[in-house]
Amino acid sequence: MALSKVEHYLSYHTRLLLPHVLSHQSSHRIAYIFSLLSAVSAGFITLISLYSQPWQNHLNYSSWQINTIASMTNLGMYLTPPILGMIADSHGPITLSLLAIVGFIPSYSYLAYVFNHPELSLGGNGDSSFNLSIICFTFIGISTSALYFSALLTCTKLYPRTKLLSISLPTTCYGISSVVGSQLLRIRWFWSYSTHSSSSSNGLNLGRVFQTFAWVYVVIGLLAWIATSVVSLLHFNEEQTNQKRLDDHTDVEQSPLLEQDNHAQERFAETMLRIFSDPVTYILAVSILLSLGPLEMFIANMGSLTNLLVQVDAPALSTKLLSTYALSSTFTRLLTGIVADLFAKKRISIKWILLAFLSLGVCAQLFLLRLTSSVSSWGLVPTGSLVGIIYGGLFTVYPTLVLLVWGERSFGTVYGSLLIAPAIGSTIFCMLYAKVYDSRCMNGSGDLRKSSCISIVYKYSSIAFVASIVLSAAVFWMLKRKNFRI
Repeated sequence: MALSKVEHYLSYHTRLLLPHVLSHQSSHRIAYIFSLLSAVSAGFITLISLYSQPWQNHLNYSSWQINTIASMTNLGMYLTPPILGMIADSHGPITLSLLAIVGFIPSYSYLAYVFNHPELSLGGNGDSSFNLSIICFTFIGISTSALYFSALLTCTKLYPRTKLLSISLPTTCYGISSVVGSQLLRIRWFWSYSTHSSSSSNGLNLGRVFQTFAWVYVVIGLLAWIATSVVSLLHFNEEQTNQKRLDDHTDVEQSPLLEQDNHAQERFAETMLRIFSDPVTYILAVSILLSLGPLEMFIANMGSLTNLLVQVDAPALSTKLLSTYALSSTFTRLLTGIVADLFAKKRISIKWILLAFLSLGVCAQLFLLRLTSSVSSWGLVPTGSLVGIIYGGLFTVYPTLVLLVWGERSFGTVYGSLLIAPAIGSTIFCMLYAKVYDSRCMNGSGDLRKSSCISIVYKYSSIAFVASIVLSAAVFWMLKRKNFRI
């Protein structure tokens, strides 16, 4: 397919310069490395769980406000993939990298300004300042998906025959970004220290954090522009090659090719209609909502949950919890892919992997229920590691299942549409957590009560995981009746 006007103008100067500076192989390697760096930086939004305490202490945000921010961020991340996919197909991944940087830099710059000027949130303009912050985080969510998709598509275009290079490594880099970010935020420069000796009075200086992220994305934007321009150069060269081939054929020979293309488009439209009129698609979506929703709630509220359980040195424990969760999630993504390939060779159904992770999800929610009911922080970090295992496993199994059932041709559209489910699930469970937290965990003077106040949330999340297991079993039963071998 020929380059669109947008892709042509965005990549024009780089396409002219690259062949004179780098060899074909070198440009591929550099573009791939730059794409992996883009994937690493794309996931910094997961650090939002560390922002709860600074927002509460510095800007007087309630749990409802914090979870509203987290929910709008997730909606931005998960509702836009189908649209971003169409943009990338029409105008190349370079447009996604541009959208990401346009969203990241001004949003983080404004958020840094708001944190450095708390009078904007505490004064009469508090509502307008908060509403603009919500808009900024919505754009950050959209930009996160755009930059990640841009990196993933670039890696896929550069090395389409190698699953390790095209899928596994960029996905792993995205997963490990929270580890990199949490370690970065351990630097003392990002922390504000009061005159009191108590560590509980220390907290992240989000003004410095957001300013740093804005500058990071300036650099990443330049690297992503170079990497995606290499893909545009590949498309341009393919277009030139195809044009030469077409010039060697007569008009009579070309017409059957056009007819075949029209038939292919008609078959694709019929396939989409069949998929989205199938009850299996919607049952699977509800199952995804009920499993990933509680996990997103845990990630968004790590900071406030840690503060409830500990109330002393909570920021340090929150950072440790996030790092443990992220490492577990990252390694599980790699391991699950290996196990799925092994199961495919042994002709063992992938349903056992999915049901195993969902069963672990029930256990994790019960552990959290016990932790909050017993008012003890012992076991919080191991439970966070378990949640990371479940999260990484499910985000590997679900796309694999979609690929097996609906095929490569329909994968992008179907999986992108199914990502709406975790967006809705995240909103429901985050708002549930916020409502319970604000109504039951804060006394009249603004002090925290015992952690048992939040335990009812984990009763609901445990029930949600059990329901997800039942619905997943129903999906596999319906697929078996249709003679699908997965």
